[in-house]
Amino acid sequence: MKKTLALVVLTGLMLTGCATKQASSQTPATAAASAVAGLTVEVPDVVGLTLDKATDQLKDLGLKVEAKDVNDDKSIIVKKNWQVVSEDPVGKTKVAEGSTIKLGVKHLTDETATPTPTPTPTQAPVPLVAPVAPEVQAPPVAPVAPPAPPVVEAQPAPVAPVAPPVVEAPPVVAPPAPPAAVYYANCAAVRAAGAAPIHISHPGYGSHLDGDGDGWGCDK
Repeated sequence: MKKTLALVVLTGLMLTGCATKQASSQTPATAAASAVAGLTVEVPDVVGLTLDKATDQLKDLGLKVEAKDVNDDKSIIVKKNWQVVSEDPVGKTKVAEGSTIKLGVKHLTDETATPTPTPTPTQAPVPLVAPVAPEVQAPPVAPVAPPAPPVVEAQPAPVAPVAPPVVEAPPVVAPPAPPAAVYYANCAAVRAAGAAPIHISHPGYGSHLDGDGDGWGCDK
């Protein structure tokens, strides 16, 4: 009896140790990844669908929907009258369950149904008969009138040549008289005339006025 009880206790301890090792072999990162993988869904591509059908697909996956008019920002009342033109995030994107999908929609305009064309009744082909060409008769030959004599145009009367206009010679203008020669006896005369200092290019300059020969007289 004691041996049997000891075997039962030993077997229980061994099973408990194996379960503990198996539980410890799963790291926290693996457990978190498994939890996230279980809560992630793939967004379906609903662009081109009407808003009511797109909303049903998204809500069936546990996603929320937020729709907005992309043209005039109108209020959305009847979802089947609106078409999805954009999706954020786009289709095939992995998102967490419960995420909000933003849809851009536009209002559907009334479309006129294209009338079905009426079939044209089939007619039997009509054989084509080549028409008989009528006999072509030569047109009557009209009598040829003699050529009219050439018209001789009268020559215009000769025009008398026009005499060239008489050009009068311009009046002769006498050149201005050269200025009278200027002479200064000394620097006092130059200063009295207000010409000091006097340069070599000025009238009245003389070497007797330029003591240092630098081209300027009465400069001291």
